[in-house]
Amino acid sequence: MTKVIGKITNDDMATHSLVPYLFDEGHFKTKQEVLDQCIRAKHGENVRSPQTLRQRTGDVLENPLIIEVAKRLGLSDVQVEVTEKVVHPFLPLEGSLDGIGYADNLLIKPDVENGIYTIGSSEILLNGRMPIEVKCSSQFPTDEPPNWLGVMQLKAAMSTLQAEAGILVILWQSTDLRIYIYQKDYDFEEQLTEKVIDFDRRIKEEEYFTPQITRDAYVKHPEAIPDEVKILPEGTDTYINQLLTTKDMIKKLQATADALQAQIMDQMGNASEGRIGEHVVHWKMRNFKAQAEKIVPAKDAYEIRSKTLTIKKGK
Repeated sequence: MTKVIGKITNDDMATHSLVPYLFDEGHFKTKQEVLDQCIRAKHGENVRSPQTLRQRTGDVLENPLIIEVAKRLGLSDVQVEVTEKVVHPFLPLEGSLDGIGYADNLLIKPDVENGIYTIGSSEILLNGRMPIEVKCSSQFPTDEPPNWLGVMQLKAAMSTLQAEAGILVILWQSTDLRIYIYQKDYDFEEQLTEKVIDFDRRIKEEEYFTPQITRDAYVKHPEAIPDEVKILPEGTDTYINQLLTTKDMIKKLQATADALQAQIMDQMGNASEGRIGEHVVHWKMRNFKAQAEKIVPAKDAYEIRSKTLTIKKGK
């Protein structure tokens, strides 16, 4: 069978793959950056990035992994070619599925030898159709995967299909295939409704989240108006004083860490490894390959806003 190539969901709305970010469980971006991406897509900007080789490899492995999982679980049928997106019946949410499994009152219990885990229950009943999400990871395997690694994406797909269960397939480190069965999470679906509706409103109204880190602030306010001076709200000086104090503490701690490291280096002398108690300390040589002389190509002038603040005492 041939899997569909390319993204089939819209870029200007919430999708299953974005759901972890809405819960602040994303691994690569913040929910502010994801919101900005959707807003830019709404204005016609192409926000898609080329598929990486690792992503492509994951796509190639999806079909055989799903077929193997169907055999291990004893599913009555499985669909590995899902060429159309699925749309939530009452939320502005859609997604593309790696596969759909079918079962007829199939009771699944944990079977570690066959890589089968039932999350949150000693047994889970599979009945009707259910989404299958496939991930390939270079990380070490765990009995319960982190939320960002397919868990919330699967739960969102379960909500969209109105399924009572879902199957997460993870191929850890190329050889360790594990199957995680999840049952309907009512608390999650209640939060999902709230977060998706709010996210959709923010896309339409272009209302960004209150920044929690500097990356979020940069996304919300990417440009500085020359010569504009703003009188900051009362209480902002408290944040400024806390920031300056924190930076000073970091500077002092870094100096202390450097001094301690120097003492350890002096104790090691010319040794590349030192041992004491349960500690092993490495101080090795670093090798750099020879490089040909490079000529930096010319670049046009451009301007972006600084991602850090400069604070000085006013006169």
